[in-house]
Amino acid sequence: MTNKIIKVDRVQSASEAAALEARGVTMIAVDLAVNARFADHRTLTVGQAVEVTAAVRAATVVAAMDLSNDEPDRLIAAARRVGASLVQPLVNAVPPHAVRSALRAAHLGIVYAGIEVSHDDDPSWVFSGHDDYPDLNATLFQVDVFSEYRDAWQFLRDESPEYPEEFQIDDLNGLAGGRPILATLDFTPANIGEILAKLPRIAGITIVLADQTSRTDLHFHSYPDALSTLAALPE
Repeated sequence: MTNKIIKVDRVQSASEAAALEARGVTMIAVDLAVNARFADHRTLTVGQAVEVTAAVRAATVVAAMDLSNDEPDRLIAAARRVGASLVQPLVNAVPPHAVRSALRAAHLGIVYAGIEVSHDDDPSWVFSGHDDYPDLNATLFQVDVFSEYRDAWQFLRDESPEYPEEFQIDDLNGLAGGRPILATLDFTPANIGEILAKLPRIAGITIVLADQTSRTDLHFHSYPDALSTLAALPE
């Protein structure tokens, strides 16, 4: 297997965490607050999340929380109880300065998730909502690529080159040369190896678990589909 990060979001149980780690997952994220993009039951209490992370041997644990409030002590306490070394906002937003500063002081990095790339985006737009902040305390940036397309990878690989002014594979690799990026796409057993091969500069990939969503323009996997896809990871 490559040395890329393999991250799975919205892990729900200890059994899921153990099985995912056994299939090469290096980063496990748990939702500690309701994410409006989903309409299922994968949100956990802190106590439930502790049970999940207790099943993890070596994978990094990420606590996905509402980071928009000004209660950093509560956020830090929850992350520490869960055993998380990273936190993640539920939406594409930069937490308040006080929260970012407190998280940095507590040695908790931030995974900036929910960043979306559309086919007609100029690459310079993708991180425009983050570049104005000098102290992001960012460990990773999680980018959802072409979520408006069901066959996003096929479109990016085959259709985008016909329109040079639109977003390309090279654009994603170029962005990844400047910051650590995790890409989310329509991963399948048939394409996951090709995606990793054609995106050599990304830090890794993210698979998002969901049973039901409240939006149609999201990349997500059922738990069984995620296992099948991970089984096809190159060695």
